[in-house]
Amino acid sequence: KMLYLQRCGSDLPEEYAGVFAHEACHLQLATLFGTEETKDVSGGWHDAGDYGRYVVPGATAVAGLLIAYEDYTELLGSDALGLPESGNGVPDVLDEVRYELEWMLKMQNDNGGVHHKVTGLIFPGEVMPTDETQEMILTRIATPTTGAFAAVMAMSYTAYLPYDKAFAQKCLSAAEKAWVYLENNKENGFRNPTVVLTGEYPDKYDTDERYWAAAALYRATGKKKYINAFESILDSAAKVPFGYGWDNVGDFGSRIYLSLDDSVTKADSVKRIKDDIRDRADEMLGLSVSDGYGISLGMEYPWGSNMTVCNNAIHLLYAGKLLSNDAYTNAALRHYHYIFGANPLSICYVTGFGTHTPDSTHHRPSMVLGQTMPGMLVGGPNSNLEDPYARAVLSGMPPAKCYADNSQSYSCNEVTVYWNSPLFYLMAYVLGE
Repeated sequence: KMLYLQRCGSDLPEEYAGVFAHEACHLQLATLFGTEETKDVSGGWHDAGDYGRYVVPGATAVAGLLIAYEDYTELLGSDALGLPESGNGVPDVLDEVRYELEWMLKMQNDNGGVHHKVTGLIFPGEVMPTDETQEMILTRIATPTTGAFAAVMAMSYTAYLPYDKAFAQKCLSAAEKAWVYLENNKENGFRNPTVVLTGEYPDKYDTDERYWAAAALYRATGKKKYINAFESILDSAAKVPFGYGWDNVGDFGSRIYLSLDDSVTKADSVKRIKDDIRDRADEMLGLSVSDGYGISLGMEYPWGSNMTVCNNAIHLLYAGKLLSNDAYTNAALRHYHYIFGANPLSICYVTGFGTHTPDSTHHRPSMVLGQTMPGMLVGGPNSNLEDPYARAVLSGMPPAKCYADNSQSYSCNEVTVYWNSPLFYLMAYVLGE
């Protein structure tokens, strides 16, 4: 429901959104940076506590929901979760994902490349989404963005084919068009233009996105060129592409490759990927066993540490299933319990749940209304103290206690759709096993 409440470009009626209801926002045409060209890129999810919309983290959030649906289809098949689309014969999880996908399709250029983001020049003040009226800026195309887009569109073809063949084909066509762009363009990462001061998501490298996209496109089409591209990337990489975060997404590609029939995969590629999964799971397990609260961060609590906790748990769950190792699975569950309160601050990091839960998030609608939206995973402890409030009140604290429940602490207490996504997967596991 948090994702529904983050919808941009459509009315959120009180019937579904309660106190967070508002009329459609950000309907103005966006201007391509440095030009007078305009484009309709309305829709999608507000990424975080502000109102920017970014393809790369959006793609990561979509992918997390799709692998949850893939692994727990029966559990997540409900068509009655209280969305406007409920009752349409399509699982509500896929309805919500489609809302983001429809926006992402608008972000693709005619040449197949995908624009990185649409935001204002600066972050808005503490206003409701309908009151952010500054000009929307559409930034340039980037190859990591295009690769992530190609990957999730190919994954979406597989997911939506049983429900809407026309939409599934639209996704696949967009994915293949994006791949052609990647074939014809060298790596070109993204950095903000100097005058654009909103979230950057500055991914410099696209190897992991190409790796993921190639695997997803092969599974969707069966075309040999895609699996050849995947194996070529793997063979030339110094290490196996990894990760479930916005900047490292290789594990999505590895999962897809390992799901393919043995007749089309290479034994040495499979072994190399499995060995890498095992090695990283062993490292996480060692950290978990030595940690008082059972998580695998060690002494490093970065911005969005709760996302890292959840992503590490997903890796451990997958490794446990793939390698038949219950120790990995048990460690993953300790990560889940940490999020819900078994942590040094005895706080449930999911808003609206538990006796001690964040109530002053860096989330503009919550700040305006004086009421924290429920169901959001906050960023959590950040030992780097990356905002003025955190530096003022947390200096000298142990890393695991570098958290402030204050709306001014954006480096600790903001929210994003791609932090909720791995939490969604973990909850699906707990409910589905």
